Amino acid sequence: MIRVFKLIFFSFYFSNLFPSDFNESLFNASEKGNLEKVKQAILNSANINYQSEENGNATPLMIASEKGNIEIVKFLLSKNAKLSLVDNENHHALMYAVKGGNFKIVKILISNKTEVNHVGEDGWTPLLEAANNGYVDIVRYLIKNNANVNEVNSYDESALILATRNAHIQTLKILLNSGADIEQRNAENKTSYKIAEEMKNKEIMRLLKKFENKR
Repeated sequence: MIRVFKLIFFSFYFSNLFPSDFNESLFNASEKGNLEKVKQAILNSANINYQSEENGNATPLMIASEKGNIEIVKFLLSKNAKLSLVDNENHHALMYAVKGGNFKIVKILISNKTEVNHVGEDGWTPLLEAANNGYVDIVRYLIKNNANVNEVNSYDESALILATRNAHIQTLKILLNSGADIEQRNAENKTSYKIAEEMKNKEIMRLLKKFENKR
């Protein structure tokens, strides 16, 4: 009975909206995790690939991925939401999932054949973002799915350099074991070891030296 009432209410609500309102309703519902409103907006011909100008041209799939709304991500993908669309910073849905630290959604998007090595604004890739934030599971999974471990951004910062700067020890270990280049230098001509030295982080210095001696 309650479900029937909700459907009647949503039908009345959406019937009084303009087409552009359906798109905004879809975006907002995707952000807030309201699957029923998402479905109703789609039924009312909302554009599943709508890009919200107020939100940097992000799509419902992007915002749902960032907010961790798994069921909505699954639903949007089942309705053929495009994985290739990018926002104003040239970031796609996978980057949004990584930014949100949403490992389960990262796995879903990759299983749907999203581009793992997509390069966004300033040269940022999903792996660089994950390493920068110390998202261990995501870093490991991206590498497992052929993420370029030695990709650098516009400042010549590799995943290893970013993980060093933020003292993400476990992330560093994964990157080093995956063949990260210890000699990579950033735009300031500093290696990961030099950065660790300036930070006086002896644990990272020992770790880097250990792997350097192995090579």
